[in-house]
Amino acid sequence: MTLLFRSLFKTVSRNKYLIIPLFGLLIQSASAQDPVFAPAPAEQAPATFFTALTDLLPVIVLCYGIFYFMVIKPQESSAKKQKSLLEALKKGDEVVTSGGLYGRILSTEQDIVTLELAPNVKVKVEQSHIKRRLADEKKAA
Repeated sequence: MTLLFRSLFKTVSRNKYLIIPLFGLLIQSASAQDPVFAPAPAEQAPATFFTALTDLLPVIVLCYGIFYFMVIKPQESSAKKQKSLLEALKKGDEVVTSGGLYGRILSTEQDIVTLELAPNVKVKVEQSHIKRRLADEKKAA
């Protein structure tokens, strides 16, 4: 028992005891005057908002860059392609709407396109709902 007691408690200067648990955790500190047990250096000041921001800034920039090239850039190119398709529509073009209707353009008025789906079957469709032109697909095939 005394051997166990001596191994757990070691005498330090002026009969102050340093408790050394089995896992090496320090519970009671020794005298500050003893050079072996000098106090720890002063802790750094707590991080302010600006220091935290400068630490996270590269991560934020990296995430924005990935987001830009994976989401925004493809969406912009798709919107540009769709806009050029809608500007190039003319009478007689065969198109497909977003609802899946196939038809031939009879006339265009501002944002409304009149499609002929079958002989004597005419439908007015908003121009933005035209998704593709069939002539482009026939050329590619």
